[in-house]
Amino acid sequence: MKIIVNGEEITVDTENVRTFGELLDRVREEKGNLVVKKIVINDEEYSLTRLEEVKRLEISDDMEIELELAPLKEFLLETIEEVLRYIERVKPLLGGVADAVIAGTSEGYRSINDLAEGLNAMENVRMNTIRITGISPKELGLSVNEEHLVRILTDFVNALQSKDLVKISDLIDGELKDVFAYYEEFFKKVEDLLKKEAS
Repeated sequence: MKIIVNGEEITVDTENVRTFGELLDRVREEKGNLVVKKIVINDEEYSLTRLEEVKRLEISDDMEIELELAPLKEFLLETIEEVLRYIERVKPLLGGVADAVIAGTSEGYRSINDLAEGLNAMENVRMNTIRITGISPKELGLSVNEEHLVRILTDFVNALQSKDLVKISDLIDGELKDVFAYYEEFFKKVEDLLKKEAS
């Protein structure tokens, strides 16, 4: 078995190791407790969203496993930068998405799904950021409060479940802008704090 970590081939004791998850634990023990940024097995890259599933994968001697590992803070900063780029890209499109939704086009339905997935991903990153850093949103002094954010997201989920296109469109063109403003402010302030700590 060939194991490459951050571009260099390493030797790992694979005795009694049957799954990728067990192998990953061994590698992380040897390399220090780093987080996984990228997994490639036999030239196929696996999404980190499927990490739990990939961990159950049985390994064999003829495999080539390539891993990219990074310190937690570095990984968190990169993830935050990705979220901020996503927000920058999506915010100007919200008006068009609202119009497509109200018009009932297939593009509108696709956009709703993409938006719901994006919001879910941002919330996951926000919760993980709070858990990892111990930073509470209250101490950041954000201009949009968390209760307001939760109410808007709850309204959005309810509108999605009841397929109320008018309500969905109104939220996208209106209050969802507050949600994006909240996430943008939250992640920028956390990013600043993490960068200050690093310097």
